[in-house]
Amino acid sequence: MKTIPYLKTSLAICLLAASSASSASVWAPNDGDVNFLSFSQSSFPFPSLSDTFGIFEDTAVIGAAAPVVAFTGVGAVSFTANGANYTIGTGTSSGTLLGSSNFQIGMLSDGVWSAAFGNVDLGSDANLLAFADASEFNNLHFLYAFDISPSQATGDGPAAVPLPASIWMMTSALLGVLYAGRRKSTVYA
Repeated sequence: MKTIPYLKTSLAICLLAASSASSASVWAPNDGDVNFLSFSQSSFPFPSLSDTFGIFEDTAVIGAAAPVVAFTGVGAVSFTANGANYTIGTGTSSGTLLGSSNFQIGMLSDGVWSAAFGNVDLGSDANLLAFADASEFNNLHFLYAFDISPSQATGDGPAAVPLPASIWMMTSALLGVLYAGRRKSTVYA
């Protein structure tokens, strides 16, 4: 059975990749407003006024949820405490974040909302978020966000099932099935 060591190695690599993946997509404002400036490859060095971005709840699944507010290209989003919730506004629209001021940012491309695939800390509370079009990966969009810091999702929404725990349980079940299915050769005298 030479496939068992290969299978064990493959499972170990998958477990390591899943357990080391982290979510750096939740943000919190540093003061009462957050400023945004968008660029795309076609508009550089000028701001892109056609890219649409949205602010989502910190626990939302961006591809399946609606944004709390949306904005285009350049602007500011204000955050005002309203009890345990936060009212956010862009000047043209407003909404409410439940339980905290933590949020996620998504970009609308071809009718689909998608999360940033990367971000760079530029220092002084500034971050550069990178997005890709839904239809073609080589068309990048960048969003400079000022006055935000990385944060953690809070428990104000539905509870999420932790991925690493489910992977450990599934792996132990799979290894148990593989071990139980092995037949040992018996020697008759």
